[in-house]
Amino acid sequence: YLFDSMDDVTVMPCGHTIHKKCFKEMRQHLQYACPLCFKSVCDMSKVWEKLDMEIAATPMPEFYQNKSIWILCNDCGTNSEVPFHIVAHKCPNCKSYNTRQTRG
Repeated sequence: YLFDSMDDVTVMPCGHTIHKKCFKEMRQHLQYACPLCFKSVCDMSKVWEKLDMEIAATPMPEFYQNKSIWILCNDCGTNSEVPFHIVAHKCPNCKSYNTRQTRG
C-alpha cells in the first residue's frame, strides 16, 4: 500500500517505512514501537528510567522473589533469563524494557 500511496512516507530507525501521517498518529496514541518488528522508534531512555524507579519502589512478595522468567528483547533481539517482576522486565544486554516474556 505504501507503493501505491501518494502520501509522504518516512523511514523509522529500524528501517521499516510508514506514512508520515500514520507515524504521527501512532505517537499521538503513545505507540512507540514499530508495528512490524516491535523495535522502539524513538529514544525511550527517560521512560526506562521511570520504570527503574517504579520497580525499585515495588518490592515483590517473598513468594516471587526467587522466580525467574525468560524474555526476548524487541530492541536488541537478546533472549535472557531475568528476575520476575510485576511491573516490567529489563533486558540485561541493552537495558530496554521493550521486552516480552517467552517462558517461565
